[in-house]
Amino acid sequence: MVIRSYFDKNNTILRNQVTNTGLNPITEIYYGGTGVSSEFSRFIFKPDLSRLEAFNTDGTIKDLSKVKHVLKLKNTGLFDLAFTKTRASSFDIIVFRVEQEWDEGTGYDYVADCVIGESDYKITPSNWTYARSNELWDNGSGVYSGSTTGITINTIHMDSGNEDIEIDITNEINDILSGATTNYGYGIAFDRITEETPTTELQYVGFFTRHTDTLYEPHIETTYNNPIEDDRSDFYLDKNNKLYLYVNLGGQPTNLDELPTVIINDSNDLAYSSYTQSDVTQVTKGVYCIDINIPTEVDAAEDCMMFTDVWSNIKINGITRPDIELEFPLIDSGKYYNIGTSDELPKDYTFSVSGIMNEEKIVRGDIRKVLVTANIPYTVNQKEVIDNIQYRIYTMEGPNEVTIIDYNDINRSNTYNYFLLDTDSLVSSTYYLDIKSISNNTVKTHKDITKFIIVGLSELNK
Repeated sequence: MVIRSYFDKNNTILRNQVTNTGLNPITEIYYGGTGVSSEFSRFIFKPDLSRLEAFNTDGTIKDLSKVKHVLKLKNTGLFDLAFTKTRASSFDIIVFRVEQEWDEGTGYDYVADCVIGESDYKITPSNWTYARSNELWDNGSGVYSGSTTGITINTIHMDSGNEDIEIDITNEINDILSGATTNYGYGIAFDRITEETPTTELQYVGFFTRHTDTLYEPHIETTYNNPIEDDRSDFYLDKNNKLYLYVNLGGQPTNLDELPTVIINDSNDLAYSSYTQSDVTQVTKGVYCIDINIPTEVDAAEDCMMFTDVWSNIKINGITRPDIELEFPLIDSGKYYNIGTSDELPKDYTFSVSGIMNEEKIVRGDIRKVLVTANIPYTVNQKEVIDNIQYRIYTMEGPNEVTIIDYNDINRSNTYNYFLLDTDSLVSSTYYLDIKSISNNTVKTHKDITKFIIVGLSELNK
């Protein structure tokens, strides 16, 4: 699952000035000048992590070790032609932590505000001196003064100066989700040596801010890479397999009050192995898993033998439910370990999806469960549940494809393949879905499986 956390507020603050450009669609991070009159700016922002925190609390994103958070800002040009600036090159940008509450600021331009008669807007906090009205920055002017030791969380080097920012800040965001730190926001700036470097002309790099009216709104992209890989229908002997328990209440995925326990029984209904709560993993909301390997030499472990898995300690909202007994057939390991003189040919499929209709208008904010069906060519309605398939979401900008969600794994449950699409992470636009399959060293991309449109509620009936 991929989730985008957009900024709740942002601002550009200028050294030794009360001006800010908090409402501008572009931030210019610049440095230059000579001696004591050298100038530089810093960009601060606070991501809205409320949805991400809710997904973590309800178990949708359960295992933070399987999560990656990447800060993404799109490079662009400058907005203020009144100042002579040259695009900077060969420099380092730091991402630093803000350690107190602050306000966005209502400025737009460096000299005159865009709102006629409201020129005082441009000097409202936050700015270089104040985080809020009558509240100074705790760590010195400009959010921090002097060394950035202790607040720098990552550094990126820019060669040409036209690169986008994509910085891994996984540990930082995970600390917020786990309650170890507080989300006051972050900032980007040139490193201290660069900020104080004298130049004849100001050197700048520009990025879109949250006020842009484009696809390039800055955000933190969270990828939960913990796909479901259910082996219940393809349980091979001598292989590491996964068995899942799916819990639903009134048709909705629901967490158990406690982790369950599991006993595996053989074909003679004799206990083969047992799993305590510490052996059971919650994968996502309402989904639990155990890892199991049954060797061929085990008594009664033969091809087509039926084993059972009995899940106990099933408690939902304080109510204890009966044990859940499921079953899985064993498959001879020789059908999995194909070792010899022959080589298998790649498997070929065509794909279709349900859960999203072609050219459907979807109100932004929905979460869609998209089922992906692998159809076997030259057969009559024969389908398979398969592994090694991924999905990609993109949109068009003129003739060019713009990747919105890069290739991510598709879940393989016991009965179907699927992925969850968080439409709240998508701005209003038209999107396309690609499916990529991998089989025996052959990678095949299936273009434009479906097309859909994300709209706001006000646009739905237009």
